[in-house]
Amino acid sequence: MRRRDFLATSGGSLLFALHPPALRAVVTAAAPPTRGLRIALDPRTGPEVHTAVESLMQAVGTHPLLSVMAGGTKPMQIDTGKLLGSPNELAYNHLILIGKLDDPLITAAWQREAQFGAKGIYVFGFGGLSGDIGYVESDRNPFLHAINIASTPFETEVITITGTTEEGIVLAIRSFLDSCLVNGLTAHDGWKRTEVTLLDRDPLAPKFELPAIATEKIGDYTRIGCMQASEDEYRGVLEDTGVEPQQIWRFKYYRVGAWDGKGAATAFDAYSNGLHRRAYGSTLWLARFANAQEAAQAAPKIADTAKMTKSGGRWSGAQPVYANGTYPGEKKSSGPLALWQENDWLVMSTLENSKTSLPS
Repeated sequence: MRRRDFLATSGGSLLFALHPPALRAVVTAAAPPTRGLRIALDPRTGPEVHTAVESLMQAVGTHPLLSVMAGGTKPMQIDTGKLLGSPNELAYNHLILIGKLDDPLITAAWQREAQFGAKGIYVFGFGGLSGDIGYVESDRNPFLHAINIASTPFETEVITITGTTEEGIVLAIRSFLDSCLVNGLTAHDGWKRTEVTLLDRDPLAPKFELPAIATEKIGDYTRIGCMQASEDEYRGVLEDTGVEPQQIWRFKYYRVGAWDGKGAATAFDAYSNGLHRRAYGSTLWLARFANAQEAAQAAPKIADTAKMTKSGGRWSGAQPVYANGTYPGEKKSSGPLALWQENDWLVMSTLENSKTSLPS
């Protein structure tokens, strides 16, 4: 299947396969005049989760991502079951879904790179874990991209927050609130591995620290999310450089208008600038090595793999072209790519004009 066709149809196809009668209405709704934020809560969750959600609601005006998603409108808190029966609300608003792993709306929306079972949770790139585990994943809104919506009027995003226990759900909410974690796992002390795999990566501690290099503002970009890299990404750097970094982070930035494009001509830009863990537009990628010498040795190898050219203390190039980028008005390139060293860190940027906004 062509990647464009997959992006255009996967959400609706998956929803139809899982819930044929309940979700057919999702793809027949007309777009409302405005786009806002809906925070959906599984009503079966206990008081600690509800209290954490209240904190989230109160933070909308100051939280960088929540304020972008609300877009100046008043956010609405709603039960997941009620939202599941509201096609317009589902498709044409940004969504934050919070609840237990078997909630029907969460089951319909999430991407299935995580599996829950009697032993705990398995997440691709992190392995099998048990204990109080919080899990956050983000994507373009699959309800907006269902097969019977002929053309999207704009992009909407969905963030799913769940966990193995209610303590895990609260921990995931706090990580989203405090650090804008949009993809990753957090765990309280006492977590254990249920199995050993080739792609195991530990979850984040409850109060993890973020590197200061990823500043809150870069030019006209605002930092709206952080992503925990999975083990397969570490192995990729190891393959390219011969050294595995000690840390890898990705930070998502937002520039006004990034999610406002209409129809197929802007579909890849909207996806690339979105919150999915594999969406690399408007992103700072940070890899920390054991020391500055090791980082310096790794930099040209990464640049060579990415087909970048050195100029002064930086390498520059272009992101790979979008697949099947042939629609009228659609960009043929995903945008610029820059790489440089900051002591023991390597920084790779897909932000336009970031060269003038960050130190060399």
